[in-house]
Amino acid sequence: MFNAVIAEHQQKQTTLREDNVRLRKAATKSVNKVTEEMIRTLNLDVSEAFRCQKQIEVESRRLQAEADRFNRQTQQWMTSAQTLDKSLREIGDFENWIKTMEWDMQTVASALENVVASQLSVVEPVVASK
Repeated sequence: MFNAVIAEHQQKQTTLREDNVRLRKAATKSVNKVTEEMIRTLNLDVSEAFRCQKQIEVESRRLQAEADRFNRQTQQWMTSAQTLDKSLREIGDFENWIKTMEWDMQTVASALENVVASQLSVVEPVVASK
């Protein structure tokens, strides 16, 4: 009878060991599956972040190129505006010079008219007295 109890105990021990091994293998397999799924999910998130970062870099380069183009265009407009301003100033200076010349000519003409009138007034009395 003692032998039967020992045999039964050994049988239970063997069954428990086999169950432990089977459960350990199942747990290891489950942990591996969870780990693989977590890594896959993280890789998806990382790849999405990497893709977004690349897209941001491309957009940033495009915006920088657009800003550079806008800056060059603005510089061209400023140069054109400065050239126009300079030309308008030169026209104003020329117009002022013309007005000054016109005023000088009117002054000279007026002076000449006065000289001629004074000479005529001197000549007329002499002609009238003859």
